[in-house]
Amino acid sequence: MTISEGTAAAVPPADPPAGPPATPSATADGGIDRLNPFDGLFLRAEHLDRMQDYARELALTLGAAGGPGVVEGYEVSVQDGTLRVGGGLAVSPEGRPLRSQRLVTIPLAGLKPGLDGFWWVEVAPDSRPYGDAPVQGSYCDDPCAGTGTTRRPYVSEGVRIRLTEGAERGLDNQLPASRRNFLASRIFAAERTEHSPWPYGTRSAHLPPSWTPPSASPGQPRTVRLAVLLRDPGRPDGWEVDIWAARRDRAAPPPYRYWQERLGMRPWDAYTAQILQFQDQLAQVLGAAEAPAADLGPLLEQLALIGEQQFLKTHTKDQLGREVARLITGIGEGALIRQAAASPGPYTLEQLGIAELPPAGYLPFTPEPEQRAALGGIRTLLGQQVDLRYCSCALADVARAVEEAQHRDRIRLAEPVGVDILLPVDDRQAPAGNWVAFVRREQRHCYTPGDGSDRGAQREKSAESGESGETDGK
Repeated sequence: MTISEGTAAAVPPADPPAGPPATPSATADGGIDRLNPFDGLFLRAEHLDRMQDYARELALTLGAAGGPGVVEGYEVSVQDGTLRVGGGLAVSPEGRPLRSQRLVTIPLAGLKPGLDGFWWVEVAPDSRPYGDAPVQGSYCDDPCAGTGTTRRPYVSEGVRIRLTEGAERGLDNQLPASRRNFLASRIFAAERTEHSPWPYGTRSAHLPPSWTPPSASPGQPRTVRLAVLLRDPGRPDGWEVDIWAARRDRAAPPPYRYWQERLGMRPWDAYTAQILQFQDQLAQVLGAAEAPAADLGPLLEQLALIGEQQFLKTHTKDQLGREVARLITGIGEGALIRQAAASPGPYTLEQLGIAELPPAGYLPFTPEPEQRAALGGIRTLLGQQVDLRYCSCALADVARAVEEAQHRDRIRLAEPVGVDILLPVDDRQAPAGNWVAFVRREQRHCYTPGDGSDRGAQREKSAESGESGETDGK
């Protein structure tokens, strides 16, 4: 075959490149920039800043991935009209460690709440420069020209404790003893519906149309809540602190907590906070109710005797001085101040200001030879509306039952809620302590439609709720 002039020979196709074909890709900045050093780079302050910023952004990213909350410390109390917050460690939602190494005090004089108002006690990041170092001049200037100044070369990264005012509708309408439990219950209820959980809320009857992952939150809050502060003129210091209504310990990364909330579950840190809030308030109100008042009768009798005109006329100043000294001695020895009888009881939790309980918790219990009388004290404490059933359990089974109640609804004492009282016992079936646990009863009734077992399920439901076969200590 000849090739005509002006035509080119056919070129065979090139061999395909070795390896798999390239797949499409794209890049995106992560906002984490580091210094790219090289020989000959004149190191300046901006380069050192870049190095610090790189380390900081890495730390914030890892901190945010681990989740926010309190790690340790940060105890909150009020003493002599002053808010006291101890040292501690927390991690903010943006990932910044919030560490304090000393006690912080804030005077509360003049602090007045607004309508239905209270205060959040929060810890926020704070920093301050310190130190003193001369500025030797820029590299373009003569270091010996005397143009330098001094600056602070260090920055201390600490925290600021602050009060942020909040409001909860209906708070001012509550009795003083009920305000704390009312506010805590509202906070817990709002927390459960914060992320529009699917089984609850306005669209609970339908499956969600979208199950997309949570989007990035560019504006993460920088604070961590430590407690709730309530005005209470009836208390000696005028204030009431509720730590666990606000505090959430660091427990889980954000995706884990987010999907628990979206699926109607209760995160572990929220659940333990509800139990601890109840236990803390219960210990305080029971201690106040059981503390006997002092009987000042003998002291008043002695003061009245000394104050009589006839006594004053027949005694010299020295004799009066000896009588006052004898009075002071009697007070110190307790001879003139007797402990009065304990306040009348027993009390119900509602009378003590606690109308709503967590799904599980613990109550004081005094084992007695007569089991009926001992269990009757539990009935009195919880009131007559709650449907009680009593169960003896090993300690490990009590812990398991409390754990299983994590996602159940709270217990309102004014409603006929099924509650199991768990009595811990040892291997000999003897009481293992001076406490019992309570858990909201599981509501699960299974049957096969069409074969009559659904009617049996209704009978099982009645038995499970305690309408038959209940041991009430009677």
